[in-house]
Amino acid sequence: MKRDGMPRSCPTLLPAAALLGVLAVAPGAAAQPAVPCSSLPSPVHVTGSSAVKPFLAELAKVLSASTPPITIVYQGQGSCAGVAAFFEGAPLSGAGLSHWDADTELLCDADVEGRPIDIAVSDVFATTCDPAYTTSSTVSDFAGPIQPMTFVVPNTSTQEAISAEAAYFVYGFGDASGVPPWTDEQFIFQRNAGSGTQQMMAAAIRVPASRWRGAPATSSDDMRNLVAFSTDEERTIGVLGANVASESSSLLKVLAYQHYDQQCGYYPDSDPLKRDKRNVRDGHYAIWGPLHFLTHVNINTGDPLSDGAALVIDYLTGRKQPPAGLDLIKLEAQHHVVPECAMRVRRTEEMGPLASFMPTRSCWCYFDAVAGGGADCDRCDSDGDCPSHSPKCNFGYCEPQ
Repeated sequence: MKRDGMPRSCPTLLPAAALLGVLAVAPGAAAQPAVPCSSLPSPVHVTGSSAVKPFLAELAKVLSASTPPITIVYQGQGSCAGVAAFFEGAPLSGAGLSHWDADTELLCDADVEGRPIDIAVSDVFATTCDPAYTTSSTVSDFAGPIQPMTFVVPNTSTQEAISAEAAYFVYGFGDASGVPPWTDEQFIFQRNAGSGTQQMMAAAIRVPASRWRGAPATSSDDMRNLVAFSTDEERTIGVLGANVASESSSLLKVLAYQHYDQQCGYYPDSDPLKRDKRNVRDGHYAIWGPLHFLTHVNINTGDPLSDGAALVIDYLTGRKQPPAGLDLIKLEAQHHVVPECAMRVRRTEEMGPLASFMPTRSCWCYFDAVAGGGADCDRCDSDGDCPSHSPKCNFGYCEPQ
């Protein structure tokens, strides 16, 4: 590997000033006296990755008003912490767990006696967190929407791209990286070995997550702030899920990334001003994986033991059409993840080889439309409106199948 192996960038790289946007700050839960979580109607306990919370919240609002009502109780504690709690049988604990009524995020307190976690959500495969955490006849991993991970710098930095080889030395050697300008560990920011973001990026650049060099960030929000408000914008670099990075575009710049054996760098999107995730969806951008929904299943049927968990998983993985009025494809696009129906490649292991993929019911064109990039596809009301090369009318657009 060459320490100075910075990539050419195939896309046009725009100056930082062109990337300015509006930082979205999610409102907190409404202030109210917390109730015992066990007192809520049909609670489904979910924990793990924070990436799932935006669209989990919208689904929770709909399910709370269903007949009979179902309550999603959520505690974000990081991917690997959630996976560990699930496999080790630890219940949700503490005060201030999130749940939702039809309009608002509310709080409840975990029960003293605890109850098993119904769903653990992880940015990475459970075995990436710990090889002992394997699926079995009683535990299944249901793959959900695709989440990209990114290298980020302050938006005033002049840096535009990074190669896997350069990242290997930056995060593997820190002060001794030999990759200017990233040669000072106080400005090289990492998460920790329990972070799904760090675990996936570790697999990508081939530096074990537990051996990364750099100053620690306690959360995605902390990472965003440490990078954005660094006192040395040129020597600063960090890692973030694309959802947080994209929603912080007034503060941060996503670097184009050149993976091993690639000839140039790619953004997750077709250009840095779009949010279409085209380079993720067709396999050019390398660092991504599905959200994983782990739950206990019936040994004979493979179905989730909890009816509530089954419903939540079926909706969030696209196995079942979402309730009326809930457009999960649009919601996922707005939060910078990609439903399987908008993908053309897939992988079955962490940062594993890509395989060509065509979903049973494609939403490639509709995702383009709702992600803001515009859909270069024929509009339709029925299959009869579509040409022979794209004969199926899905979500208002003609698709191959």
